[in-house]
Amino acid sequence: MEDTQRIFQGFEPSSLDEFVGQVAVAGPGTPLRKFVSDRVPFSAIIWGPPGCGKTTFARLVAAQLGEVMEYVTAVSAGVPELRQIVARHAGRPFVLVVDEVHRFNRVQQDFLLPMLENRLMTFVGLTTESPYATLSPALRSRIFMLRFGPLTTAEITHVLTQGCEKAGMQVSATVLSRVAAFSSGDARVAINALVWLYQSGSLVDGADLNELLKEVPVAKNFEQEHYDLASAFIKSMRGSDPDAALYYMARMIDAGDDPLFVARRMIIFAAEDVGLANPFAVVMATAAYDAVHAVGLPEAMLNLTEAVIYLAGSRKNNSVLGAMRRARDLAQQTKNVDTPIQLKNSRTGQALYRYPHNFPGNWVDQEYFPDEVHDRAIYLPTGAGYERVIVGYLKLLRAKKPE
Repeated sequence: MEDTQRIFQGFEPSSLDEFVGQVAVAGPGTPLRKFVSDRVPFSAIIWGPPGCGKTTFARLVAAQLGEVMEYVTAVSAGVPELRQIVARHAGRPFVLVVDEVHRFNRVQQDFLLPMLENRLMTFVGLTTESPYATLSPALRSRIFMLRFGPLTTAEITHVLTQGCEKAGMQVSATVLSRVAAFSSGDARVAINALVWLYQSGSLVDGADLNELLKEVPVAKNFEQEHYDLASAFIKSMRGSDPDAALYYMARMIDAGDDPLFVARRMIIFAAEDVGLANPFAVVMATAAYDAVHAVGLPEAMLNLTEAVIYLAGSRKNNSVLGAMRRARDLAQQTKNVDTPIQLKNSRTGQALYRYPHNFPGNWVDQEYFPDEVHDRAIYLPTGAGYERVIVGYLKLLRAKKPE
């Protein structure tokens, strides 16, 4: 037991200089490392896949700052526990690390705001999900958003090599590289697999490493499977195959995916892939999301199933996606162009503006683009589904314009 514990401890970096990966975000010379070296209190959300170094980095930050680290999970830490932690330090600096921070509700998030505002602590939230969908704008505005990516095979090989040297393990470079490749970017999987093989005495000359790795009881590729299933789910709905879409949704839920993640993907899909072919699709998807919130599993599976069938069975139209991209590209290219005077919120603008409701049919010929971007086509309809109605109306209006 003690020998195994000592080996695992060898794979824990003892300082930020030993931390491997995330060079662009947390490497030497980055603003984040300067904050730490200068002992400046800061707050950050670190989000990325399992095994990319989020928790390890938070621990090393606390050690570098010389402050006590309080570690809690958002699943179990309510406001009373957070109050106890704050009271325990009585104004002294400390590091609060919250794992699975995307599960914090609005009350828990609001509790943190005054402490972040007054810099009473160094706050580090850890999550495998995008914080933009789950955290309030008020909280996001007070913290740095740091995206950690999966480690490369070379980086995991470095982690294993460094750990073996500290733990006194003699393992060939070939084995380390093969175990690193097996882990699919997850350092935790790689370390567990290597220690398992080493402790079992399987790493002998002539051993078939591929066969040995098949027997290692670690959760290999869970994160990759998550993204693969989500990809298959979306592509099945896009391909109007409700049977396949339901199959992949069931696999995601059974694998432990948050049902709200599934519902969020459907809301995005409704606008991106169904769009104006059926504007009611986004209503169905949003209703499924609300049902998961209000009812929870397993009952909300009925609502998710209904929404999947509806979205997969709807006509498809991605003109909204194209319009969004063209609008953003044009806005970026012409961001310094002035607004037409008749559209300005000024006395002159109000005098020149022609209010459509004062004209027959609630429409009047009027220029809305600046002169520099005159008459640019951004919305290019396909005419699928309800979009036929929109196309017909726009054609009618354009026919009224003077040549």
